[in-house]
Amino acid sequence: MSYLVLARKHRPATFEQVVGQEHITQTLAGALTSGRLAHAFCFTGPRGVGKTSVARILAKALNCEQGPTPTPCGVCVHCQEIDQGRAVDVQEIDAASSSRVEDVRDLREAIRYRPQAARYRVTILDEVHMLSKAAFNALLKTLEEPPAHAVFILATTDVHKVPLTILSRCQRYDFRRLAPKVLAGHLKHVLDAEGLALPPESLALMAREADGSIRDALSLLDQVLSSGRPHLSHAEVVELLGLVDRELVSAAAGAVLAGQPAQVLDLVAQVYAAGGEMQAFYAALQERFRNLAAAKAAPAGAELFGLTEEEIKDLRAQAQGASAETLHEVFDLLARSEELFRRSSHPRLVMEMTLLKLTQVRPVLSLTEIIERLGRAAGGQVGGPAAPGGPSSSAPPAKPAERRQPPPQAAPASQGSQPPQAASAPVAGEPALRELARYVARVEPALASYLQRSSLQAGDEGWLITLPASPLAVDLAGPENEAKLNALAAELWRQAPRLRLLAAPPSEPPEGANQREMDLVASLAQHPAVQEAVEVFEAQVVSLNPLRSD
Repeated sequence: MSYLVLARKHRPATFEQVVGQEHITQTLAGALTSGRLAHAFCFTGPRGVGKTSVARILAKALNCEQGPTPTPCGVCVHCQEIDQGRAVDVQEIDAASSSRVEDVRDLREAIRYRPQAARYRVTILDEVHMLSKAAFNALLKTLEEPPAHAVFILATTDVHKVPLTILSRCQRYDFRRLAPKVLAGHLKHVLDAEGLALPPESLALMAREADGSIRDALSLLDQVLSSGRPHLSHAEVVELLGLVDRELVSAAAGAVLAGQPAQVLDLVAQVYAAGGEMQAFYAALQERFRNLAAAKAAPAGAELFGLTEEEIKDLRAQAQGASAETLHEVFDLLARSEELFRRSSHPRLVMEMTLLKLTQVRPVLSLTEIIERLGRAAGGQVGGPAAPGGPSSSAPPAKPAERRQPPPQAAPASQGSQPPQAASAPVAGEPALRELARYVARVEPALASYLQRSSLQAGDEGWLITLPASPLAVDLAGPENEAKLNALAAELWRQAPRLRLLAAPPSEPPEGANQREMDLVASLAQHPAVQEAVEVFEAQVVSLNPLRSD
């Protein structure tokens, strides 16, 4: 066949033509210039990013008639032979098909002889991780101390399978995946060289589908150009490549966020009727919600996954009506259902049920929104219902920035802070009890809350603190809490009195109190703040404990 695919036709011939691997090409060029070139290299990275191409350029740079040089001429006999793959002294071996120890022994024997025409005998071992353990062992000594005329270049897509004893004898270079923006620019350069043109969104789509691989991107471009049509729209490019229609994915995401189960089922039926793979559609839907969450969180002007400005604008518009927490929740549900989807023999059914479940996801509110909604429902009082005779519920709530911030709590004594020391023994009374309650709140907040509502009696044997009547007060008045309270009082005051705790006995409610309490509970259950909390948290009222005025 006379036609040469784009991946071979536009293979880089010099270090300057290599795309996206400047950290490697510049290092190798510097090593060639300074003469500090190693005898063994290991090129590792994903498929189609230039490992073999750089290995061939390095072989040309070593054997060029003008070299060793970082800029091989490309016209001498050695450069042309290497480009055409017929150089006797540059040997490319596929380790996947030559993985036996006998193959490595033959290579070790041949490497002893000087090159026939070139300056160096270069051996490129592609997919070196496929060698057997015995083959690796046979290669060790030769790789560590090769003849002066021998250079080894090992290339692999799975460096973790290469023994450390091999890697320690090589200079390792890690090739990177190319960013979608870089790949799209390279495709545009190739199209210009071919005298053709495609829509920018089509180039961006192929760049994303290539997953950082130049060879994959050029193969997709070759597939599109093979149609022979001079002018193609983006929709025609999507159809030619057999990719999932992004419009269907966007519509499915919008239907999920809008809670429209009928539209979701219709979109899945369209994908199935068009012959699309359910797995590809599921992956595209996951990617869509990832992009929506990123567009929601990223500042304006940020670059997102190589997406075009129009695509980012579309994502921001679709994500505007949903909170970031809702997008995260939908993505989490998709991720949790992925294993079931992959193992199912009927992926369409799993897809439909998963998307139907997603349409039932209620909007997830952030904590700030919850507080603001409760504050608006309570008439600006986030702490509870408005008291009778207090501010009107129609008054606008205070802005978040104007709300009073709680005072910072003192650090616990265990963190090295020194408690305040009184000059003498405290005077029995309510101020001393409040001071003690504030100090106890650092480590025992429950006990401190009861101390603030307790009564104090001073006697010859110390102070008697009576906690308000409740079932919890009986437990708090035990000897363990009493010992803790005395220890904290000794920290607070130099001459602390002896403290005793007592729980007040429950009092009999006055006549008619039960009916009044029931009426108060009923009115409290209908309070806007309570109703808003029930709706926001999807909860139900279990019990209400109003403060009794009597």
